[in-house]
Amino acid sequence: MSAPAQPSTAPQTPDAPDAVADGAGLPQPELPPGPAPELLQALADWRRRLDAAGLACRGVAFHASVPAWQIGFEPASRAVAEAWATLLGRVGDEQPVALGRTEHSASADLMLAIRVALPDAAPGSDESPGAGHGIVGLLLAPPHHERTVQQVLLALGWLQLALASASLAHNRRAARLIELLGHVAVQVDARAGAQEWINRSAAWVREELRQSDAGLPGGFTLALFEVRGDVPRWWVGADTAWAERGSPAVLAASEPAQRALLEMQEVHQAHWWALPLLDDGRPQAVLVARSDAPLPPVALEILRAGATLAEPWLRQWRRARRNWLVHGWDSLRESAAKVAGPGHLTWKAGAAAAVVATVALLVWPAADRVSASTVIEGQTRQLVTAPQEGFIAEVKVRPGEAVAAGQLLARLDDREIELERQRQASARDQAAGRLRQASAERDAAAMALAAAEQRSAEAQLALTEARLARTRLTAPLAGLVVSGDWAQQIGGPVEAGKEMFEIAAGDGWRVVLHVPDADIVRVRAGQQGLVRLAGLPQQTHAFEVLRVTATASVQDGVNGFRVEARWLGEPPPLSPGMQGVGKIEVGHAPLLVQWTRPSLNWLRLKLWRWTP
Repeated sequence: MSAPAQPSTAPQTPDAPDAVADGAGLPQPELPPGPAPELLQALADWRRRLDAAGLACRGVAFHASVPAWQIGFEPASRAVAEAWATLLGRVGDEQPVALGRTEHSASADLMLAIRVALPDAAPGSDESPGAGHGIVGLLLAPPHHERTVQQVLLALGWLQLALASASLAHNRRAARLIELLGHVAVQVDARAGAQEWINRSAAWVREELRQSDAGLPGGFTLALFEVRGDVPRWWVGADTAWAERGSPAVLAASEPAQRALLEMQEVHQAHWWALPLLDDGRPQAVLVARSDAPLPPVALEILRAGATLAEPWLRQWRRARRNWLVHGWDSLRESAAKVAGPGHLTWKAGAAAAVVATVALLVWPAADRVSASTVIEGQTRQLVTAPQEGFIAEVKVRPGEAVAAGQLLARLDDREIELERQRQASARDQAAGRLRQASAERDAAAMALAAAEQRSAEAQLALTEARLARTRLTAPLAGLVVSGDWAQQIGGPVEAGKEMFEIAAGDGWRVVLHVPDADIVRVRAGQQGLVRLAGLPQQTHAFEVLRVTATASVQDGVNGFRVEARWLGEPPPLSPGMQGVGKIEVGHAPLLVQWTRPSLNWLRLKLWRWTP
């Protein structure tokens, strides 16, 4: 059950004020010349209340047939004066509220003109139209929203009470109205508040009827109907805790409630009176009263004023207590009504934009790309390893330096090997001497033994000289030293086979991408893509996938595979080891499919894991 809505836009009878007014027959006080002091004080207090409510009030004005009750906007400008004059011509009995816009301080301000009752107005008098009423003007600075007018109308009750303070009877009724509102506000929920409002309002009207000349004209009942699906449904009734919805009393009260909904105005029907309570032009509730005799104007004023002040509390209270499903459904219905109904151009434009965006997300194909971290490598690379164990004696180059083929890169300590070479050279010379001596003596056996010793010594010497030559690490090709910074490790040991240097030839570069394993199945040789390097983030460069390898590795916590690609067109100025982000175009798919693919794949794996 939704809460009833604000009745401030409900149609009023021509002689009924918008809030509580004086009783009939009160003498009209003589107004002093110039602006009335009570009007100035009331407008100042009302403006402070609007500022406290968060409404940026730029100025207030008041217009009435009496000169003492006329105040214009200050500071006045031509645009403000023209807008104020236009709104004054629109406000009348049939349209108590008029809205307009005016330019002020380079912003579009909202101007409101609202019809209010003057304290000397006598309902039912023979005065000319508007003689007992005035028009209050309000200039509000942005921001504005759909509840701005409702907030102003809610605060208007305070201004109406202040303007009518000259009437003692009105003061009494205003005090009781505030007391009634306090009793409503302290209830625990909307239904309890509605029940308290209806009970106290009915008791108040009965007291007024007893004090009237006719006395209490028989029975008086009061009920509040909520509107759901354009059908009034009984909610609470005076002095009634619960009622059968199909009972004769409820059915009889439903008839004038339904008529008030159809006519969208206050209904007087035999012994019945009904007032529709509207929210932004839509009926939300109906206040229904039954009396054996026609209700006097003072009773109707009490009921209208109570609805004006109490009902918005109940409506907002009820809406705040809705669960999220009902709240979402109601919001959806309200939005749909704004889109399908007249006006609300902003909502219609937003709905059209949402439809276009949805179609683009669901239908329009966009390039589907796989993102991967990228590194630049030389087209030809070669490693220089330590050929044997030893200690670093000298380092000639560092990473980033260009080298020529055969250039010395580093040298291992060769002192022990040199001593070994000298020992083996001496052994070779000794064997050669013995061979010459045996040859002179013509000793065949000694000659054979000396020749064998000489060959063995020469072999050992050749092996040692080869080891000595391998202590010099040279560049196998011309290029750029990519890795191998050993300058800080001179004297340190190295193992045989240790990678010492990596040299990339300057004959070209290739792109190496680390594609996550979740996307590798969509990558094929021949696909093209774009890459942006960390050193050149403002430029994109095209490439083509050459091969997808089966080599997997973990980088930055992501398991992926190595994908090699070549440049298309002229490559940018590069150096081996430069990193960036590459995107491989693997096809076309709607954006929504691309955005939800990782989540869906994760969900599929989880379901597969949990499924027995």
